Amino acid sequence: MLQIITPPWRHDGVKCEMSSSPPIFALILLNRLNGHLEQVLFPESPCGFRRHRGTTNMIFAARQLQEKCQPHREVRTHIYTTFVDLTKAFDIVNRDGMWKVMQKFGCRERFKHVVHQLHDGMMARGTDNGTVSEAFPVTNGVNKGCVLAPTLFSLIFSATLMDAYRDEQPGLCIAYRIDGHLLNSWRMQAPTRGSTTTVHDLTP
Repeated sequence: MLQIITPPWRHDGVKCEMSSSPPIFALILLNRLNGHLEQVLFPESPCGFRRHRGTTNMIFAARQLQEKCQPHREVRTHIYTTFVDLTKAFDIVNRDGMWKVMQKFGCRERFKHVVHQLHDGMMARGTDNGTVSEAFPVTNGVNKGCVLAPTLFSLIFSATLMDAYRDEQPGLCIAYRIDGHLLNSWRMQAPTRGSTTTVHDLTP
């Protein structure tokens, strides 16, 4: 098998620096990974860093639930919300588990091997009162600053939620009552500003 590797060039004919090659290569991998995740049964709950799935609609839905689920509003029930700070979560991702999750979501072995190479050889240094430590290898976490990091973390987080709710029965919970009327007739009799038009009035 013959492979030809050519240096990257810009649109104006100037050769690109090799330092910009890894981000370009990671962006190509990200496009392939997103295209693959759209075909598999990827959960719909994760939003952010996904195509056509931003966090604006999720924030709007959360605000609507918070406003309507009040004792004096339409839905008289309590709502319980959990907020989790995932700021440091990128650093504690188990890489062995990440490779297994990628395999679970149907990523090819060759693709997984390429992503594995992007995380090999990561080194870090620590500082203490201005003193810089010796470089040490980093074996956990995703490569922060890489465009693949948010999507890879979404895979881990989605697999965690799927494992947490695997014993739950899917479906809709419908509440009903048999000791009274389902609808409040008093509210139905309230005066409204709507007008009534018959079919006979609409026809010439």
